Amino acid sequence: MEGGLKMKIKITISDYFIIYFFLLMGLYHYKVKHYFYWEHIAELKQGHFDFSFSRFLVVVILFFVNLYFLRKISYTKFAFIVISIFFTLLTIPALIAFTSGEIYSLKLLVYHQTFFLILYFLSKVKIDFSKIPVINKTQALYVLLSLTTIGIVPYLIVYGPYINLKNLILLEVYQTRSIMGKLSNPYFGYTYSIFTKIFIPLIIVFGLELKKKIWVLTGIIYLLLFYLFGAHKTVYVGLIVVLVFYRFSFIQSVKFLLKYSSILILACMFLAFVGYDYPWILTFRRVHFIPTLLDICYTDYFQDNFLYWSDSILKKFVTYPYDLRVTNIIGEVYFNRPDMSANNGLVSEGYMNFGTFGVLLNIFIVSSFFMVINNLKIPAKYFGLFILTMFSFLSSSVFTVLLTHGGVALIIVSIFVLSDKRNLI
Repeated sequence: MEGGLKMKIKITISDYFIIYFFLLMGLYHYKVKHYFYWEHIAELKQGHFDFSFSRFLVVVILFFVNLYFLRKISYTKFAFIVISIFFTLLTIPALIAFTSGEIYSLKLLVYHQTFFLILYFLSKVKIDFSKIPVINKTQALYVLLSLTTIGIVPYLIVYGPYINLKNLILLEVYQTRSIMGKLSNPYFGYTYSIFTKIFIPLIIVFGLELKKKIWVLTGIIYLLLFYLFGAHKTVYVGLIVVLVFYRFSFIQSVKFLLKYSSILILACMFLAFVGYDYPWILTFRRVHFIPTLLDICYTDYFQDNFLYWSDSILKKFVTYPYDLRVTNIIGEVYFNRPDMSANNGLVSEGYMNFGTFGVLLNIFIVSSFFMVINNLKIPAKYFGLFILTMFSFLSSSVFTVLLTHGGVALIIVSIFVLSDKRNLI
């Protein structure tokens, strides 16, 4: 035949998940569980991170059951990408950790499966937001510009005299962080993430969509200023993530993440084979499996010893019983590093506060958060705004994410600005 025969292999979304699942499990048993953190925890718990074939069979069955539910969600729904991301970063690592044997408890697996299922079933709940007024892009742009212009004034007053332009070329960064850290106050704590992760990225994106170059430039200047207010490079992450996912549909985003994650796993395994371990240590160990290890630590330390939110929303009513922060206590007891900040996440933070009830409360709050977002029919091009919030739920207190990482602000912006009805220009 002219031009020869061409075969095109079509890889489905299920194929991507299956490949990713087994590759990640391979990396875990090949390298991750042998990292000294795991060996130290095993010694403290008088156990071992082994490989249980019976648990492996259970995990494979659960994986395909989870995948069955995931495939029943429309690929055009916001819920599809939300559940896919949590499945990738939380559910699958928990399944893999469970194959290690009894050191990873059945209770932890049940918590993670419960989160997946509640997230799925609440995504089916319908809420009518059609009667809530929504502003168009032009109005939204000027509202965001006004709020940011007013909101940046206290930052300029307090941080302005200490701005170091050398930070722009990454010089004297840590000195600046030390100085600015001492000047922080509650207003900065509650608004910094809102401006850098939500308002300013949207100013730049809306400015580009509306071809308002002056406002795009204004947004960039604001972003540079917020970087100079503390020399934290994460300031740029919100904008970068929004721009990366701007042109993708939900299913394209999921395929993109799974495809390149799988390629990265293979690269990490090859590099580990030739004696270079840093790539998997800095990526998959840290993002995927440190949370599973911390789940073990937190449920062990706080068993029948709950805090009842005495270090957060109920601190005025319940006495906090320790001299150190919880994250430093876990760092000292389980990692022999009192300076280590062993951040907790959705499961561990809920458990330390009120055991199983605390975990279920966190699961319900996070699932309800995304249930609301799903009902707003937000266009796929704005998904990047939500990724950082999802990552925050994996490694921070739920109430911290909502109040100081911009979670509540993101809900408000989603309802009044990003809802699908806002297609008028």
